[in-house]
Parts: sequence; C-alpha cells; structure tokens
Amino acid sequence: MNGHLITYDEAKKKDVFAGKYYINTDSSTYEEGYKLMSIPNDDGTYPTLTPSATNYLPGVEGIIYPSGIGGFKIAKKGAILFKDIHYGPTAIDQIDQSICNIFYDTGPPKRPTAEIQLGTLGISKIEPPLVIPPNTVKTFRTQTTVPMDISLLTINPHMHLLGKSFLAYAIKPTGDTIPLIRINKWDFRWQYFYTFKKMLKIPKGSVIKVEGIYDNTSGNPNNPFNPPEEVGERSGSMRVSDEMFQFIMTYIPYQQGDENISLETQ
Repeated sequence: MNGHLITYDEAKKKDVFAGKYYINTDSSTYEEGYKLMSIPNDDGTYPTLTPSATNYLPGVEGIIYPSGIGGFKIAKKGAILFKDIHYGPTAIDQIDQSICNIFYDTGPPKRPTAEIQLGTLGISKIEPPLVIPPNTVKTFRTQTTVPMDISLLTINPHMHLLGKSFLAYAIKPTGDTIPLIRINKWDFRWQYFYTFKKMLKIPKGSVIKVEGIYDNTSGNPNNPFNPPEEVGERSGSMRVSDEMFQFIMTYIPYQQGDENISLETQ
C-alpha cells in the first residue's frame, strides 16, 4: 500500500467529499480514476501531492526519526490517497477493513522529509527502456544529479518478481564514490526501507547511479509466466506480473552536523 497526502488550496476546492471513495484500477486509468474520485480542483487543476506520507510493503517496519525530523503538514481541506492497495491471492471471499492511524504533534514539523524517486514513475529515464524479452537476463540503469546538499535518511529499492540484483551508489563531484545499497539476491517478499545508522551527506552535484538486473528465464522460480513471456512497464500499472525499477530516497536539506546525528532506534 502506498499512501500520499493531498493538500487543497482553500479557494480551489469546494467539496473534498465529492466523488467515489475507491475505484478498481484494473478497469480505469489513473487519470480516469482521479476524476471519478473528484481529486482534481474545481477548475480541473491538481492539488499539491506529498508522496509517501505512509507506506506498507512486505517486511517493512515503521520508521521513527529523531525528534524534530520528519512529519507532514495537513490542511483542513486535505485527504490521504491510498494509491494502490495490493492483495495476495486467497481461496475464499474475504473483506478487508484496513486502518491508517494519524498521530498529531504539538506543532508543525521543523524539518519535514522530502523524496526523490528514480526510474518507474520517477524523475529519471530507465536505460534501455524497461522491457525484458523472454529467456533473457537483462541489465537496466537510471541516474540523476542531486541539485543541492542533502542529508539522506532512508532508501527504498523496488522491483517485482523478475528482479535478480540491485545496486545504487553516488559519485561525488570530486569523483569519490558513496556506496548506498547492494542486494545480490533480490527477494520480492522482503521490500525493506533501509535507514542509515547516521544521516548520510550527499553533496550538491553528486550523481546517483542505480543498476537493476532482471531474470526472465525459466530458471527464475518467481517468474509469473511459464513459459517466459515478454515483461515490462505498462503505463500506470503496478501489477506484480508487470515490472518496475525504482529507487526512492527520503532526505532533508543538509545542515552542518547532520552526519553526526544517529538514526538508530533508541
């Protein structure tokens, strides 16, 4: 489940309760679905979206940062958008009543987190385009340049069932390398958010490089197709049988001394 925060301009949205409360994304595009849910402003423009206000993926535990770091501001005219809730297969009919808890602080966040998303649905192009022919093992890459000094808190690599390995690192303007993550054996059933022991400074101008290897052969026991079929991205699709290649970085603008602040749970 991916939960995002919607913040409306008071003058641009009369009724935030209009529209459907949920839709089946298999039967409509995201744009069609957003209109059915009346998410756009009354003039047809879109409100401000804060991504990843809440997330749950297999293996994920709640992330608690030190006091003063993290948190979000929500306006009176606001909403939480659960953009895709995934369910596993079941042999019987069942009803789900998931709950999202909201905890309020005594004041606004001092250093709210921000997010950079590379790859699928993100800011950087995947090279080559994410299409994995049958009976092949193929490598894909994506990268972006950091526009300012940032303090990196948490990273989230993401692939689906054909994922084989994942690598991400930063190259500073000086040419030095900052290792971020290496997963030699990707496991779709354990999609962790990795938080560093201390905030990691990534200098302005550093290039974030990401590499993903995919195995679309019959030797991959997680392959959803037998025999293997061509698999790739489909616009807006998050089906497990399609593929994604993402690297999400949660950060705050760098301040002197951030690299000495522990992020380990006390």
